[in-house]
Amino acid sequence: MLKYAAPPGYRRSKPPRRPKIGPYTGVIDRILQDDLNVPKKQWHTAKRIYERLKNEHGFEGKYTIVKDYVRERRRTTREIFIPLSHPPGHAQCDFGEAWAVIAGVKRKIHLFVLDLPHSDGIFVKAYPAETTEAFCDGHISTFAFLGGVPQRILYDNTKPAVARILGNDRRQRTQVFTEIQSHYLFTDRFGRPGKGNDKGALPQ
Repeated sequence: MLKYAAPPGYRRSKPPRRPKIGPYTGVIDRILQDDLNVPKKQWHTAKRIYERLKNEHGFEGKYTIVKDYVRERRRTTREIFIPLSHPPGHAQCDFGEAWAVIAGVKRKIHLFVLDLPHSDGIFVKAYPAETTEAFCDGHISTFAFLGGVPQRILYDNTKPAVARILGNDRRQRTQVFTEIQSHYLFTDRFGRPGKGNDKGALPQ
């Protein structure tokens, strides 16, 4: 008897051999992994990886096998986005930019935005620049407008709040931000660098 009612088509029983690129796959994997920690616009193209392999590691293979390997690795390690959940009392805070006409002059303004995704509440205040003073005043104005303080606020890695990104989701907070937090008694969380999808509700 036949094992299959219909021909199953070609099935690969083992991973393809890559004698030319095999010794360099670890290098490529490290480059692709490092790319996940920077904005997508800064990711290596397959051509740039090929050039680095030639110049830095003496690679003598063809560009096409590098391109095929990079495409395969990016497909198999593609990030999965899970719909964000926003409990009551959780907020998101960020600065944005816009153009405004003030006294007949077109100029760029910086918008302090605090959003409450669960209720779709939002507070926006414009400032001449994204400064520490604007960051502090934005919080004071928001909490006065709301008549209360959110339990937890998600931030981008804005300079008024973050002195240094330490890795492993740890941040060295600025003195000013520490004082704001100590006064209003809310907890914080910070998005991953270059991952705008961490803040689903705020306009990017």
